[in-house]
Amino acid sequence: MQIFKTHFNVMAEHIDANNHVSNIVYIKWMQDIAVMHSDACGWDTKRYHQNHCTWVAKTHFIDYIKQVFLNEVIEARTWVDEIKRSTALRKYEFINQLGEIVAKAETNWVFINTETQRIQRVLPEVREDFERFRSSEYNQAADLLNSDAPLL
Repeated sequence: MQIFKTHFNVMAEHIDANNHVSNIVYIKWMQDIAVMHSDACGWDTKRYHQNHCTWVAKTHFIDYIKQVFLNEVIEARTWVDEIKRSTALRKYEFINQLGEIVAKAETNWVFINTETQRIQRVLPEVREDFERFRSSEYNQAADLLNSDAPLL
């Protein structure tokens, strides 16, 4: 399994009333890294729209393990754990600079037709491109892509 990685800098706007990263920020980071990973698999927003399809979130689950504070740098990791007929289970890990997992999460995504707004079967091309990214022959290219991930 190929894991897609990026980093997020914790900034003042990410901090909530309890002086740690807000729950809402984790959802945003999950969305952001999912889009980055999809782009890396060859499926950017434009390509989805050209094919009249997209992913929508059905459920999110987050297990908060440790608090994260201002000025920390968090490594975010994601991978598609399973693609079924019309859904995909995407998993995430968030790791602090000490190498500790601070949160684990998952999203169940549903594939829909943007013209009908109905659930549809995942296009074979989407499945193939995500599977290709996961294969070992693409690990080196993905590692290069991830190694230069900008600090946001």
